[in-house]
Amino acid sequence: MDSHSGYERSIRAVSAAGVRTPWLGRLEASWVAPAVMLAVGYYLAARIGFAFTLQPHPISTLWPPNALLMAALLLAPTRAWWLLLAAALPAHLLAELQSGVPTAMVLGWYASNCSEALIGASLVRALVPGTLRLDSFRNAGTFLLCGGLVAPLLSSFLDAALVRLIGWGQGDYLDLVRMRVFSNVLAELTVAPLILTWAAFGVAGLREAPLHRYLEAVALFLGLAAVSLVAFDLPLDNASTAPALFYAPLPFLLWAAVRLGPAGTASAIALVVVLTIWGAVHGLGPFTGGSPQQTARDMQLFLTVVSVPMLLLAVVLEERSRVAHLASEQRLQLTHLSRVAMLGQLAGGIAHELNQPLTVILSNAQAAQRFIASRNVDPDELADILRDIISADQRAGEVIRRLRPLFRRDEAQFEPLDANEVVQEVLGIVRGDLVMRGVEVVTQLAAALPQLEGDRVELQQVMLNLVLNACEAMSAGAGEDRRLTIRTRADEGGVQVSFADRGHGFAAEHYDRLFQPFFTTKAQGLGLGLSISRSIVTAHGGRLWGSSTRGEGASFHIFLPAGRAGAAG
Repeated sequence: MDSHSGYERSIRAVSAAGVRTPWLGRLEASWVAPAVMLAVGYYLAARIGFAFTLQPHPISTLWPPNALLMAALLLAPTRAWWLLLAAALPAHLLAELQSGVPTAMVLGWYASNCSEALIGASLVRALVPGTLRLDSFRNAGTFLLCGGLVAPLLSSFLDAALVRLIGWGQGDYLDLVRMRVFSNVLAELTVAPLILTWAAFGVAGLREAPLHRYLEAVALFLGLAAVSLVAFDLPLDNASTAPALFYAPLPFLLWAAVRLGPAGTASAIALVVVLTIWGAVHGLGPFTGGSPQQTARDMQLFLTVVSVPMLLLAVVLEERSRVAHLASEQRLQLTHLSRVAMLGQLAGGIAHELNQPLTVILSNAQAAQRFIASRNVDPDELADILRDIISADQRAGEVIRRLRPLFRRDEAQFEPLDANEVVQEVLGIVRGDLVMRGVEVVTQLAAALPQLEGDRVELQQVMLNLVLNACEAMSAGAGEDRRLTIRTRADEGGVQVSFADRGHGFAAEHYDRLFQPFFTTKAQGLGLGLSISRSIVTAHGGRLWGSSTRGEGASFHIFLPAGRAGAAG
């Protein structure tokens, strides 16, 4: 596998470099190195195929060169295919001619091997343009159908025809096709996914993996190797126990699919395949006792039936994980954008909050200048001026300090929180806006509330949204009706925070849609505030709901459980 990892790295380097040489035309000279590595890998794969032949059965139980060549073509741009196919020829001749096979048959097998790789790579590339990655059900299904079934089947007809034409080998034409197709299908399901998944995973994925994942992988593969050796590589004393042994590797394969992704699953499948075939070749395990043809077919069918669902399961789980991660990223982005937009609504109030201390600083600094210019400086009075400047500066800094976390886009960070403290911080942020809107705030904060655990910024965002909604609902009312009441109280197992306004409220028929995305009763609203707020509260293990009587104001309530409140996010 090291050679194929290097092969993929060379592919990426060549794609980035874009260097061309006259003697290779449009093909980059750097493709020579991957082609040489492919030739070496092809020769070694052929030797492995010979070692996996059940004597005197003439066809290998697993023939890896074809799968290796197809994986190489799938990783390479089509303009490099001819060089890779040409590089496989000397390796093929060197491996096959050593076995005493006539040159005509050796060349015929080279043609059938290349045809399998070309058919599979061409079909897959037509349906999945670009470098194939087994990271989705569609991609994996396309490869399994085209590269794992159609290509071996079609090339086996050509292979068998060449054998009958040249006169090398015995057996009926369809029997030759059947024997070759099982061998090639198993190789495509074992070798090609192993190369493709590890080429996508790369060295960077290994470096980024935490230590506990390495330890888990070691434990998994040691356990899988142990049960596979027991099941497939020991003398079988009692034939009746054979069916039960087939299930021994299953828990470890499921473990790999769930925890290690496609690359780990492909590696686990390859380990089971190698140990199973090794045992059968040496007359060990449950696949013994029959003719070589029957043993090879039973073993190939068993390993194929095991490989396909395990690989698809790993791919589907990986795809679901990636989709969930993408959805989480999009939610974080949307939450952040909503928070920034909400702060844009507060721009006037924030400017008002900052303008007061800045005005104090300016006026005090000008007074200090006049004292100094008059040369009649009272040290005590100058000290008072400086204290006022420091105090005003701290007030301005506090406004900025409260705002800075709201502008950042960070992952949720759960920490111990006091609900009353969060409410006071929110009121500090909107103080200027409340003054400009003429809204009176009445707080009824209970003492000795249970401690919460949550993300401070996200909970501030929820409360800011409810406060701004209340202010907008009361914007058309008279001055004495612009009153917002905020209450906190201990509830069963947590804290409830309520926001009650004297606005126009909402109709009962709107309540079911109130927390749905893009539903709004505002002329300029996007309808995302309450939806995002509910998702944040839900992620904290709490609830957000509202109540209203049309024309008599609305109340929104947040319940947050005490202690560890759900997962971040």
